[in-house]
Amino acid sequence: MIKSPSSKLVLCATANRLLAGIWHAGKLQGNQSFNNDESGHLAFAEFLQQHTATPLYLIADAVEEDYRLEKVPHTTGAAKRELINRKLNQFYRGLDYRTAHFVNREKDKRKDDKYLFVALNNADFLQDWIKVIQVVKAYLAGVYLLPMLSQVLVKQLKLMSPHILLCEKLSSGLRQTYLHNGRLRMSRLVPNAPMASSQLSLETEKTRLYLISQHFIKRETPLNLVLVSIDGATQQLSQSVSQEQAIECTDVNLSEFSKNLNLPANLIEQMPELLHMQLLASGHEVDNLAPEHLTKTYAFSQLKRTINIATLCFALLGTVVAAIMFYQGFSYQSALKQAIEETTLEQHRYDEVAKNFPVTTIGSEDLKVAVELDKTISNYPKSPRRMMQIVSAALEKVPEVQLDRLRWSLTNDMNIKDTDKFITLATNDLVANSANAAFAADPTKLNELGFITGEITGFTGDYRSALDSTHKLVSELKSNPQVAMVEVLQEPVNVSSFVSLQGSTTDEQTIQTQPALFKLKVILKAPEAKLVAGVK
Repeated sequence: MIKSPSSKLVLCATANRLLAGIWHAGKLQGNQSFNNDESGHLAFAEFLQQHTATPLYLIADAVEEDYRLEKVPHTTGAAKRELINRKLNQFYRGLDYRTAHFVNREKDKRKDDKYLFVALNNADFLQDWIKVIQVVKAYLAGVYLLPMLSQVLVKQLKLMSPHILLCEKLSSGLRQTYLHNGRLRMSRLVPNAPMASSQLSLETEKTRLYLISQHFIKRETPLNLVLVSIDGATQQLSQSVSQEQAIECTDVNLSEFSKNLNLPANLIEQMPELLHMQLLASGHEVDNLAPEHLTKTYAFSQLKRTINIATLCFALLGTVVAAIMFYQGFSYQSALKQAIEETTLEQHRYDEVAKNFPVTTIGSEDLKVAVELDKTISNYPKSPRRMMQIVSAALEKVPEVQLDRLRWSLTNDMNIKDTDKFITLATNDLVANSANAAFAADPTKLNELGFITGEITGFTGDYRSALDSTHKLVSELKSNPQVAMVEVLQEPVNVSSFVSLQGSTTDEQTIQTQPALFKLKVILKAPEAKLVAGVK
């Protein structure tokens, strides 16, 4: 994980000495070396006193390292942590510095997780340095293996061979690190071994035989031997080893790479470990081997720093919110003052205009009630749609009936008269009043009332058939649940004694059949409550 640059103190411990470097913003500011003896420990304690608040990152370059590649079932959360701890206790019980490095996940049906379990079998060379760190109460962030940073170096150099054997000449000796597809598998350190052709060939063969015995590679697996140097001095050596071992050799010049890291080439030539320390200081953190009790002080300092930053952020946020609220309050106060002035001005204008208003006998309360009634009535619009739909449905059942006229009215007067130029009804108030008595309407509510004027199409003088058609239409209307009452105002046969007889019995050509006209009165029921709500 890449972290933002900050001040860091990176250490690299070998069997004989401790190299300390100070980095700020990813750039080396200075370095100092301490021997692994009593005077060196005292000098290191004085050095730490000057950097008590700086995080410490300790790299271990050890001989006795152990690597085990294992598959475990894929799990997450607490189950994963418990499984990893069980494996670590199984392999390295009693060892303090250990970790599990995730390699990848298998692509078979089980899709197990593959881990590289790593530990320091002998950490005696670290104990004196750790004691000094604990006494000074420095912030130890973690303990890391140098080969894990070599894995980062290979990625940075973009070496793509599937089987790489990285050879590095360090202050502690010759280190050979095997990587499969860019991922660490094992590493071995040969103390004080010279970077000579014979020595390199011998150690390469030993490493290859060990890899075969551990089933990391097969005998026919081609290895790519990568030799790194700061000035290209290993070019001739790689050619010699390639001829002797019959393996592919690659010589890598680190001079350009060191410039990109802002690290002087002469320092890397004197102290090759600075390259790995630079990678760690730049934010390329790898798996931590240190137990929790050693990093507790650092974890607590990070928690305290997080709380301080959060407190500062909340304080800034509170200040910004308070400023915004103050500005809004000031704006609202100005707007309120302006609104009061405008209201006063409008009131004055109204008073001036109201002096010329005509005097009315209607009180203000009555006007208010009238306006509210008007609003209420406007929320309940009525139309003849329902009456037309009901009459249309009945006419479809009686096709011989022709509609000549439909008058629709919304009224509370059930005795309303209809003036029809087609049919003139005889005035008979007693009959009308007796018919309306059958429908007790609420005079405080408005009812839908319709007058239907029609005739029988194709009438040839069959009055009985005309009466049947009219009665059938009346029955269809009455069968509709929305109809409250249907009254026949005029039958298709006029039986009134007031009608005069006309015509000639001697001339058949003058005999003309009169149309069979009729007239109905229909009153609809008031809509139900849920229908009214739907209109709203």
